[in-house]
Amino acid sequence: MRQFAAAATVLIALAMPAIAEEPRIATLSAAGAGSVSVIPDIAIVTIGVVSRAETAREALDANNAELGKVIATILGGGIKERDVGTSGFSVNPIYKGKPYRSSTSDSDELPRVVGYQVSNEVRVTIRDIAESGAVLDKVVTAGANRISGIQFDISDAKAPSDEALKQAIAEARSKAELMAEAAGVRLVRILDINASSGVPAFARAEMRAASDSVPVMPGERQVTANANISWEIAPE
Repeated sequence: MRQFAAAATVLIALAMPAIAEEPRIATLSAAGAGSVSVIPDIAIVTIGVVSRAETAREALDANNAELGKVIATILGGGIKERDVGTSGFSVNPIYKGKPYRSSTSDSDELPRVVGYQVSNEVRVTIRDIAESGAVLDKVVTAGANRISGIQFDISDAKAPSDEALKQAIAEARSKAELMAEAAGVRLVRILDINASSGVPAFARAEMRAASDSVPVMPGERQVTANANISWEIAPE
C-alpha cells in the first residue's frame, strides 16, 4: 500500500511541471461603436373621449356614441382595425365639495356625488407618418377630447441595427490591427466577441393646434451598436 502511495505521489509530481509549463495565450482587446441615422416612419398615438353626465349610464352612452364616431373616422382614413386597440377604460364618480366641519353644526359634511365620468382611450398606430397630423385633426373634429401625445417608431429596425453592428465590429477590428502593427505582433484568431445593438426608445412629441392640421415632426434618431472583441496575438 505504501509502495502504491509513493508511486502515485511520483506520478503527480511528474505531471505538475507539465501543467505549469503550459504556455499562456497572449491577447489583445479592442472596442468599437457604430451609429446609423434613421427617420421614424410610424406614429403611435393614444386618442380618447371623456364624457360626463348625472348618471353612469348616461355618461357611458354618451361616451360610446362619441368614441364610435372617432373610431369610424380613424378607420375611414385608411387605418386598419389591427392598428386600433383599447388602451384604457374607466368609470368614476364626480364629487362636489370636501369633508369639513360646519360652523353651524357639529357634524361633518361629506362630499356628494354629482355625476359620473367615463373615459375610453384607443391606441392607434399610424403607418403613414405623413398622415398623422391630418388624422389627429380629424379625430378632434369627430369628438376626441383627450390625446396623450405621440410616440415614434420605425417599421424595419433590423436593417439599421445590423448596419450599426457591422460598423462597430469593423471599428473594433481596425483598432486592433492598428495596435497590433504598432506593437509588432499579428492577430491570430478571435477568442471572444461581445456585441449589442438596439433601437432607441423614441420620445413622445408635443403637439400644438394649427389652422389646417396638427403639425407633427418626428425628427431624426440614431440606432447604435457596440462591440468588444478579443484576439489571440503572436509575434510577427
